[in-house]
Amino acid sequence: MTLWDSGEFLAAIKTLGIPHPAGTPFYILVAECWSFLFAPVLGFARAINLFSAVATAGACALLASLVSRWMHSAAAGICAGVLAGVMSTVWMSATETEVYALAMLLGVVILYASDRCGTSDDSRWALLAAYLIGLACALHLSVLVALPAAAVLLFSERGGSFRIPRGRRFGDGRSADHSMASLAMYAVPLFLLGASCILFMLVRARHDPAINQGNPSTWSALWDVVTRKQYGARAIFPRSAPFYVQLGNVIQYADWQLALGLSDAPGPSFWRTSVTLVYAILGVFGSVKHRAADRRSWRAILVLLLSATIGVVVYLNLKAGPSFGHGIVNEWDHEARERDYFFFFAFVSWAVWAGIGAQQLGKRLPRWLAGLPFVVAALPIVLNWGASDRRLRAEDSGEREAALAIITPLPRNAVMFAVGDNDTYPLWYLQQVEGIRRDVTVVTIPLLSAAWYRAELARR
Repeated sequence: MTLWDSGEFLAAIKTLGIPHPAGTPFYILVAECWSFLFAPVLGFARAINLFSAVATAGACALLASLVSRWMHSAAAGICAGVLAGVMSTVWMSATETEVYALAMLLGVVILYASDRCGTSDDSRWALLAAYLIGLACALHLSVLVALPAAAVLLFSERGGSFRIPRGRRFGDGRSADHSMASLAMYAVPLFLLGASCILFMLVRARHDPAINQGNPSTWSALWDVVTRKQYGARAIFPRSAPFYVQLGNVIQYADWQLALGLSDAPGPSFWRTSVTLVYAILGVFGSVKHRAADRRSWRAILVLLLSATIGVVVYLNLKAGPSFGHGIVNEWDHEARERDYFFFFAFVSWAVWAGIGAQQLGKRLPRWLAGLPFVVAALPIVLNWGASDRRLRAEDSGEREAALAIITPLPRNAVMFAVGDNDTYPLWYLQQVEGIRRDVTVVTIPLLSAAWYRAELARR
């Protein structure tokens, strides 16, 4: 069990509950089903962590399939898929209970369906994509970062011109031609069907599960959870930090992706940043080769990269990270934690081009060096290992023991006041997953400002 949201998600999955807004109901439901299969053998927390690993592996496999088809090279696909999976942000999300692994998988599945539609002209793939986009609304906003790239794959031909998927092709050569209006007539209901997963929270909250953040038991409360009203509105303007600081923060996170084991310093370091620059150059080379091979899919990856960097920066309007912007922004005006996980699709885009670059570079080498591209793609496994293996990270391996040390000595039926997430969520995990000290009432001080939380304390 790691810091931040992991303990809450584990407790919510175990109790079929509702974690913090926007509630991620699709994640809770799928992870709950997964736990039925593997928790009896592995234990609950290990089983759900395995779910993140399998989701990430599946995403990378599908990504490899896409790149292989675009470049007509299995080697290019393997290099891209492996490199995407060992980016440190992706790796870390793959080894804990968090929503981002499933978000990555769903985003890549949407790209896959859109690409199949674009290459086959079969609108059934577009309808599948519409349904999956609906599910994304019930999962996490980070999936929606992939939608502009999906639109490029869905509605453009190899030459770049706009076109509407015509429909299923029949054996006699006929096709079910669609206009945009007729395609939307089928796509909108399928989108709404996927998004209807959100209604799970409305139904489940009325049973008051142990984890019931926001208590979305009415339509108005459900809307407040979905729109994250609890956290207040964050407008695009004014900027929470200078725009150049926000972009610089993303560059800082990019420097953490490939060789974090060489240096865990927040700022640049000679060896780690040198590795970053080498892979950046490899990505530029791969981008050029990708554009020459398949301009349509190259545009899609370019749009994905821009959406996942500039688009996310503009929309989220984040404060400077805890380790960035000192001397430029006020010392108290930083995010509570590093937010590199919001930009995982940017690092995946970079990995696609760097993987293609490694494969294309390998074509110019002597035959006895034919395996070098795979070595280049897999090298970050070694370079990131020391920082990404959670067994080696004290903050990951000691959280459960710290929570036990807090809750075990308390007198029976105690009321304990917790300062925030990292004090609360590990205790919820112990109580709901392991059944330890359920007699203790944990009161989270920052939540006391919410009427639903005060009502919950009184009700229980």
